[in-house]
Amino acid sequence: MRRFLVPVILFAMTVGVFWKLLLTRQYTYLDSPDLANQVAPWLQAQAYAWQHGNFPLLWDPYVAGGQSLIGQAQPATAFPLNWLLFLAPLHKGFIQVGFLHWYMALVHFFAALATYALCRDLKRSQVASILSASAYAFGGYVATTWWPQQVQAVIFAPLALLFSFRAIRGERPWRSSFFAGFFLGLMWLQGHHQVPLFVVLGVSGIWAFHILRGKTWAIKFQHARMFVLVVAVMAMAAALQLFPAYSYGQDSVRWVGASHEVHWDESVPYHVHQTYSQPGIVLLGPFMNGFFHHANPFVGFTVVLLAIAAVALAWDDLAARLLAFLAIGGLLLSLGPLTPLHSILYAVVPVVEKARTPAVAIIVFHLGICPLAAFGLDRVLEMPRSNWVKLAGILSAAIGALLFLLMVHVQVDRAQIDYHLYTTPVTALAALLIAAMLFAMRNGSLEPRNTAVWFVVLVMLEIGNLNGMEMTNRDQGWEFWPQVERDRDIAQFLKFQPGNFRVEVKTEDVPYSFGDWYGIETFIGYTASLMTPFVKVLGEPAAHRLLGVRYYLAKAPASPDQHEVFTGSGGVKVFEVPNAMPRVWAVHEAERYTNPEVAPVLSKLDLPARTVLPGTLPDLQSCSGDRVSLKKHKAQTVSIDADMNCRGMVILADAYSKDWVATVDGASVPIYPAYSFLRGVVVGAGHHRIEYRYRPWSVYFGALLTFGSFGIALWLWRRREQP
Repeated sequence: MRRFLVPVILFAMTVGVFWKLLLTRQYTYLDSPDLANQVAPWLQAQAYAWQHGNFPLLWDPYVAGGQSLIGQAQPATAFPLNWLLFLAPLHKGFIQVGFLHWYMALVHFFAALATYALCRDLKRSQVASILSASAYAFGGYVATTWWPQQVQAVIFAPLALLFSFRAIRGERPWRSSFFAGFFLGLMWLQGHHQVPLFVVLGVSGIWAFHILRGKTWAIKFQHARMFVLVVAVMAMAAALQLFPAYSYGQDSVRWVGASHEVHWDESVPYHVHQTYSQPGIVLLGPFMNGFFHHANPFVGFTVVLLAIAAVALAWDDLAARLLAFLAIGGLLLSLGPLTPLHSILYAVVPVVEKARTPAVAIIVFHLGICPLAAFGLDRVLEMPRSNWVKLAGILSAAIGALLFLLMVHVQVDRAQIDYHLYTTPVTALAALLIAAMLFAMRNGSLEPRNTAVWFVVLVMLEIGNLNGMEMTNRDQGWEFWPQVERDRDIAQFLKFQPGNFRVEVKTEDVPYSFGDWYGIETFIGYTASLMTPFVKVLGEPAAHRLLGVRYYLAKAPASPDQHEVFTGSGGVKVFEVPNAMPRVWAVHEAERYTNPEVAPVLSKLDLPARTVLPGTLPDLQSCSGDRVSLKKHKAQTVSIDADMNCRGMVILADAYSKDWVATVDGASVPIYPAYSFLRGVVVGAGHHRIEYRYRPWSVYFGALLTFGSFGIALWLWRRREQP
């Protein structure tokens, strides 16, 4: 039972921190543009697919004619914990908000457990380890970031650091190096690349120090080989996500806040990194809430003071020194162009330029300062009568008084004051209470053992409500989430319409990814990236016809020839679009295009009878009277029956991708990029069965490596008692 005591305590603290989400129905973290309009529909599409036997959902058929879901990375298709979420029961076919709330709380709980394990491995006391775990899981960036694909990685970062420290200490260094790389790799499976990338930079800095401190070249070389193992295992464990993302990235463009969409081989312009960096005032942010940009560094005055105490009193411990440098490095990196560190890494280290938000590097600061605070607490309790403790008490009292005076000034002149500053009195109170406790320890009226618990209480006093500060109460009116649940009657109407078709939505009236949420194919959705061929024809009316857009969802028609066929209870109407083309048809004429701007060519083309292709044209024959029908159309498999009077090309109005394979009567055939962005296969005269299957070899090969790393990790873990 004693083994479960700390997990129970941390779980109770998690429930207490997340009380708004777990113990009431008045709040949700989903009421924001990205989460409601993009992330929740991604999760819904995958959960529905898993519940109906179509798993894993690798191809998203609901947006832009279809595109790789796992390749986009942010849907976190490859993250194992998400698979458990997708197996949770649906409510009337939809993922339940309560499960999403509990899932996010459990992510923080697991992050707390991992940090506790790190601190205990560094020989910290139980209470100090709980303090560190609380600060990491419930404070700063981790507490205030609600995108699952960005915050899930924080679970594994402390474990990667734990095994890196073991390797540095010489505790089964090769085994420890393997697990350090393994947990770094798991971070990449969670979706977004920024948190894993910055953590890898931080951990690599620690390994660089370990390599350079080798006393001989032989020892340096051995340490370097261990680091190579870390990197190799990381790539192996992350392959299930990295390989598809790399494959998709080569064929797509991404919007990053630059003047244009960015291709894979283009660097994200540095001015974008400047925009998303922390301001210099962030140096106040760790102990005063509100001084930050894009990523909150606030962990509270208590944690900052204890970290400073660790630097003063525990500098003899190598781990404490490395944690201090890690924290400082993360803080400097988050400043972007304000220091040379980020600029050099941007210019020299591959892939760093793709992490457009240097502010997120604050997670490395947290990864250093939170365990460092555990060192500080233990040393303060060991030396309660030291001069440093006396100085810390005086400093805390002075800062507490100054912060109270600051708030008096704020109350006098309230203009242009960020509401975060109104939490400053709590910080001031914590500083004064710390001063009182330190002086009480010095004069012997307070036992150090009892003081430790009160430090944890002070940490929770400062950060305990941090994650719920910006949540709007349902009674005050949610702005974004109600729109997602508004149009169910429209979706029901559309699902009863015959045939295969797509819909187009007016984003001002239907801002969320309608297609992913309701499982209805749409022309476009809320996404951060698109396949390059689709982007080139995005604004061309012919692209809408070719993709079979039959209905338009908005509060008013887009053109006079659209007529209303249904009105939803939320005010959005369904308008029928004339001249929509079928999902499959046959053509017997093709012309070659060489200009990459294919949209003008499509506007002049007889779409039902003629296609355009790059490269060598296939041999087609002229005739008419073909009969082509769609027999099966699922996310990752398609079957078509074609009765052809002569040799022609059968067009499927789904997006072309190199990861699709086709057979005609069981024999493999090439797929042509018809009209530059759709799929076409050439068939001869007679009756034929055409079958498409999604076969992303980057996923299969990546899965082989990732699950292989899981197998090796399990084997090594079972042998942990052996020397």
